[in-house]
Amino acid sequence: MSKSFKIIILLLILATPLIFYKYFYRPRPGIGIKRIITRPMPREKPKVALIFDDLGESYRDLKEINSLNIPVTVSILPGLKLSKDIANLSSRYGFSVLTHLPLEPKNAEKFKTNKYRFIGSSLAKSERSALLRYYLNYIRTSIGVNNHMGSRATENPELMREVLIAVKKNGLVFIDSRTSKASVACKVAKEEGVPCADNEGFFDSLSDLQLMENRLKDLINHATRKGKIIIIAHPKKNTFFVLHKVLPEAEKKIKFITIKDYFGL
Repeated sequence: MSKSFKIIILLLILATPLIFYKYFYRPRPGIGIKRIITRPMPREKPKVALIFDDLGESYRDLKEINSLNIPVTVSILPGLKLSKDIANLSSRYGFSVLTHLPLEPKNAEKFKTNKYRFIGSSLAKSERSALLRYYLNYIRTSIGVNNHMGSRATENPELMREVLIAVKKNGLVFIDSRTSKASVACKVAKEEGVPCADNEGFFDSLSDLQLMENRLKDLINHATRKGKIIIIAHPKKNTFFVLHKVLPEAEKKIKFITIKDYFGL
């Protein structure tokens, strides 16, 4: 028998078990390699960053907000009698804190008050700069700014550039409250490298509670479509009443986050 023939015979002998296994072996159910079952990842809930505006004068407002037992953001008017205390308490509660920056509305005389001054083009640039320094440095725990009023100011690119340069200098984010549909705030913010986001809707206090419930459901549906939104409310009796009523069901559909979470700060 030649050497090459012997090698062929040897190779056939070695290959026989493999051929037998491939063509004749059938594992019994439950024996052998287990089938790997991949389950789809659970779908992430839409996120809603709820901001409460106009704080700074009432501990009761803060107590009501805290009773909701959800992550929220509070926006505090600088210079009011309780502004600093409420800011510090809010931080302890785990809320994000914003500076509620008074910007000029279209009907400035109607909203004139002795509690604060609006920043607007009617002021000299030196006055605007001084007010910005005062407002933006007043609340030390603030991580950002949203405008109080501002329907005129947010339509003015030059004025908003001044504001947003100061916001950037202080290392803050900007949320456009969208008191004007013609606002250029986030457009200018993008040009200046300032993180900016729009308010997607107001959850206002109304005498008709059913209308309020419907409005909140609309906002939740909007969050579901977009994935993540910001909404603004005010600390009013009916607002808290409706939220307490609707929250248990709402939290099945959405996740409440703070502005810090929204921007990933």
